[in-house]
Amino acid sequence: MLDGNGSIITGQLSGKIVKGDKVYVCMPATKPIECEVQAVEAQVDGRGAIVDEAEDTKVSLQLSLPDDAQVKKYAVVTNIQPQDKIDPRVSIENPALAGIIYGLTSYAQDNAFHGTVAYWASHAHFLTPIKMDQEPEVNEQGVTVIKKDTKIGFYMLKSTIKLAGAPEDQDNMVLPLFTDWDALRKWEGLAKEGQKIHTQILSFQDVYAMLKRGNAYAGIAINPFNKVPCTLPIPYLDTITGTPGYQAEFGPKDGQAQGNVQEQKIPAGQKILLGVPKESEENAAIRGKLVEYGQSHDEIKSISFLTKVEEESKMVRHLVVLEFPEGYSKEDMKNHMEAIYQELRPLAHEIQAIEYALKGAIPAVDNVVSQHADKMLVYTA
Repeated sequence: MLDGNGSIITGQLSGKIVKGDKVYVCMPATKPIECEVQAVEAQVDGRGAIVDEAEDTKVSLQLSLPDDAQVKKYAVVTNIQPQDKIDPRVSIENPALAGIIYGLTSYAQDNAFHGTVAYWASHAHFLTPIKMDQEPEVNEQGVTVIKKDTKIGFYMLKSTIKLAGAPEDQDNMVLPLFTDWDALRKWEGLAKEGQKIHTQILSFQDVYAMLKRGNAYAGIAINPFNKVPCTLPIPYLDTITGTPGYQAEFGPKDGQAQGNVQEQKIPAGQKILLGVPKESEENAAIRGKLVEYGQSHDEIKSISFLTKVEEESKMVRHLVVLEFPEGYSKEDMKNHMEAIYQELRPLAHEIQAIEYALKGAIPAVDNVVSQHADKMLVYTA
């Protein structure tokens, strides 16, 4: 028996854990709780035994949790540190989503379980392989940047199960998404030996917008080559985005285009200063993400990246200028603004306010961009 001098957590272990490991208890809408594994009880030859380490078995863990901690059903305990912000120089990790997926075989009939899956999926940033016709460049900050004339494409997998909402006369093609590099490396035959795999990081919001703009995909496949894959059809994704919780966090807000994005309109008499964003790792990462977004969406003709300062309030914001084809719908423009915001939000630290302008709508902005196109115009089709 564990000595009980701590909190006892019981569940199915996927992977390996060792006494003394630092672990994180992850629950929806809650900051991860960092603690230590004080003792491990695992099934050995059909009986419970105190061990120093365990792997792929049912376990009870004694954790050094705070006295006021309340661990809820379907919490995920992981020794992989969750990522608050996405850093393009650090390997992507989604330990809570990767862990909860292993419960699909046991808890697929429980709505509370699916609610937990939905939360972690909607807050994930996925890794997906892409095809490029030329190699990207690495800038001075060590960030990989795709050249502006590069053609990229996404992979497709054929689902072995019939997906809800898919046309009867079409194959069930899904977009492969991965929570981490370990899951992606299980895709045998993806690349020839020695060949580099190019990837892109996509937020759930960007994935959903991409799927809804066309009919090529019937859904997504998360970690399709793991022991327990997770295939979600578009109607399932529609259910996630339609929940009150999702709408409150990611949906339209009063006075905004969608999410936390705004189309910039400069009131008469207001004095603003427009400039080139300063050289920094953060801004380099934002530029790279804008280039990737433009290259993966043919309907965008150009993207410019500026810094906007209100002279009176001294408020500093990022300003993204988008160019669309003539006749492009206002609603689709807003969808792109929201999708771009979701991509930039994890990268924005020093300046978190992001506004938008349409090329041709504000002559002063167009004039500044044309004068400094070599530094402000980050993407053009």
